[in-house]
Amino acid sequence: MEEKIKISRPTGEIDEKKVICHFKTTDDSCPHIKGVSILIVDREENNNGNKVLEFYWEKDGVYQAIADTEAWAEVKSVVVDIIKNNVEVAGED
Repeated sequence: MEEKIKISRPTGEIDEKKVICHFKTTDDSCPHIKGVSILIVDREENNNGNKVLEFYWEKDGVYQAIADTEAWAEVKSVVVDIIKNNVEVAGED
């Protein structure tokens, strides 16, 4: 069964999206996202045949788009490591 989440947009619109992955890192080399829940959802769009994803982090008790460039760089690094190592992280918090 697919896990779905409802996301509230700044416009007040509510979207329901399929969760691709969620994780929390404990790695000291990622100080901007250490201990922060990261959520990756399917945007349900394709770009040149590739699935488009959205990335969020939990801030102030709600999931928000990742606007911090240093945090975003850390998220990308963790995602690349997950892909390289084929690590299963969905469901871990």
